[in-house]
Amino acid sequence: MQFLQKRMNKINGLMIIAASTLVGCSAGGNNPGIEYAPNMYVSEAYEAYTQTDEMKYNKYGMTMRTPVAGAVALGQMGYTMYSEGYQESVAWSNPVPRTEANVEEGGRLYNIQCQHCHGKKGKNDGGVIKSGQYPPPPWSGYQDDYIKNLPDGQAFHTITYGKGNMGAHGNVLTPEERWKVLHYVRKLSLGDAFTYQKEGSTTGSDLVSMNAMTFDGFELVDLGPDMQTINAAMKHVKFDGLKYKNFLDASIPHLDKVASYMVSHPELKAIVAGHIASDVKIPGLTGELSLMRAKAVCDYLESKGVSRDRLSPKGMGSSMPIASNDSKEGKEINRRVEIYFIK
Repeated sequence: MQFLQKRMNKINGLMIIAASTLVGCSAGGNNPGIEYAPNMYVSEAYEAYTQTDEMKYNKYGMTMRTPVAGAVALGQMGYTMYSEGYQESVAWSNPVPRTEANVEEGGRLYNIQCQHCHGKKGKNDGGVIKSGQYPPPPWSGYQDDYIKNLPDGQAFHTITYGKGNMGAHGNVLTPEERWKVLHYVRKLSLGDAFTYQKEGSTTGSDLVSMNAMTFDGFELVDLGPDMQTINAAMKHVKFDGLKYKNFLDASIPHLDKVASYMVSHPELKAIVAGHIASDVKIPGLTGELSLMRAKAVCDYLESKGVSRDRLSPKGMGSSMPIASNDSKEGKEINRRVEIYFIK
């Protein structure tokens, strides 16, 4: 009997402890109870985009650091873009092929994001404008000469960052989607004059010969023998592999000649076009690298006194080779930066 009594006392004691534990874990009123595994309820890791006083060195106390200026997500675009660069964007061209499939997709996106203001036919008669809550744009519609003559780059910049009463759409459309929407806008603008490219085309704009008298709609200035001097100088501008900012020291005297010429001819403006060979295998880098090299040349010319509003960098990628890429020598020739003086 004593053995059984002791056994029952132990069992009763354990039951009392268990009951006390359960009561202690129960929350009620101002009693939060006892958490068995608090990390399951309150994460020790910071949640993305939240704010906390502990993050006093981050902007707005955010738990995530904001990207550095000019950062571009991998694969998002093949060129450099910034909100203040509306005038410089005139040098950009649409890289998306003007195929029926791409234009059709641009129309689908247009009807989602644009037609409520600009109307289904681009006549600025969408529901938002008709409501009278917002004034219409100063131009009558996409058929207006202003839109017909607006460079693709500046139209793309407007879609991305907004302009006037139009809000930015860069947060709802990827760069490729914005270029497709622009193709559809051109179709509404040009009507029967709009033409498609064949399926399988690799660029959205027609290739331009080195000897063409126009470049992206700009008339080239004939400098005569001076142009030969400029071309000869630019042939000596070489970069250090994929390090786009590091043109070789031997390039500097030749760039100085170009800068001196432009300083002494302030009436001239220039498109600075970067070209690369076709051997760049890094996805999404081809167009960006050629533009970065063009921009590096513009930066240097600006540092030597050439006003930035006279320089428009443009990345041509590998679309305009002047030598065979089958040899090391040919690839070296194709990696170049050229200057086109325009009116």
